[in-house]
Amino acid sequence: MSRNNFNFGGNDYSNTGSRLEDEFLGTVNTPKYQEEAYKTLHQDEIPTGGDPEKRFNKILELQERAHKVFDNSMAIANRNNYINFRNSMALVERCQSGNPENPNRFFSKALYNYIKGRFDPMYSLKFFTAVGGTHLDIVHKIDCYFKLYLKETGEDLVFATIDITGRKSKDKASADVLLNISPEDKDKYDPSPVNKEYDETYFNQKIAEYGEEIIQAMMDNCNKKK
Repeated sequence: MSRNNFNFGGNDYSNTGSRLEDEFLGTVNTPKYQEEAYKTLHQDEIPTGGDPEKRFNKILELQERAHKVFDNSMAIANRNNYINFRNSMALVERCQSGNPENPNRFFSKALYNYIKGRFDPMYSLKFFTAVGGTHLDIVHKIDCYFKLYLKETGEDLVFATIDITGRKSKDKASADVLLNISPEDKDKYDPSPVNKEYDETYFNQKIAEYGEEIIQAMMDNCNKKK
């Protein structure tokens, strides 16, 4: 599908990496994600009947085990804990901390509003962060993604995946779009009152640049589905 097939509306970290992703994208509900991921891998252990008290205690035991199993990135990346890409996306979507149609970070909200404004109101847009110890982030190297839906039916049409980095040397990514935010420019994106380096003009220019890259990735992915 070409770009013109969509109706556009509106006007034409290492620790450092983790901090960058958290500040710019937000995180999933990590405890909930750990429990849901464990359930995905160990469906046969989930109690479905029997004594209610024993079932409740078993669920508590599984929750505790889940938090221990997925307490670090090496455990998540362990091949015995592998979850494929599609199932990883589904888990991430079930474990968002906020509203996918109202991102709670300044950067992701601005990016969301820009992209949403470029599509006709017949479509709805959602933003999903994968930051916070998820398989999508650690195994599949995706920090976040935008997904476009047909508003009337709720059908999901296409998505574009994103990797955000502060490393100058990183020029390749598994994601559709690589957003490179250098340490020297990071403060230009931060509008907090204590930060004197925020540059509104620069910020808006980068949001438009990144937004167009993501929209183009959506169009390219839509063409691939034909």
